[in-house]
Amino acid sequence: MKKVAVFIDVQNLQEVFEKQGAEIRYDKLKEYLEKEYERIGGEILKFVAFVPYKLDDERRLKLIDAISLAGYRVITKIAKERPDGSVKANMDLEIALEVLIMYKNLDEIVLVSGDSDFAPLIDYVAKRGIRVRIIGPGRGPTSIEIIREADDFDNLDEISGVVRK
Repeated sequence: MKKVAVFIDVQNLQEVFEKQGAEIRYDKLKEYLEKEYERIGGEILKFVAFVPYKLDDERRLKLIDAISLAGYRVITKIAKERPDGSVKANMDLEIALEVLIMYKNLDEIVLVSGDSDFAPLIDYVAKRGIRVRIIGPGRGPTSIEIIREADDFDNLDEISGVVRK
């Protein structure tokens, strides 16, 4: 049986879809992946979502709770506010560390993100025999570099019921 883990870059997805006035149904994404891997004889060992947040952001805190209640392991960190008022809120390092800790026990990694920063990570695990599937927000918002590095790419917009506009 193929062992799989799913890693979700929530910040990356939220940025893309909030600009489009859409939202991600993380519960539907989980259901879709469970059915997909069950159909091909795979087992998803973990669903891990990475979510930065600001302490006063009630909407994001509710999202964290909803993702957790949907059955994901949720890793969070408080976003850093810069002196100019902008916010630094990515969790690329945390995602990379989690993948590197787990990949030896897996046959396939599903990375749900469009971020080109993951190209070296994808290359590293792929060279060690691990299949990498990218599920990203369209071909424009998803970096061509990670699409090229991965074994498979699925457009998140084309998965029924996952993106609500």
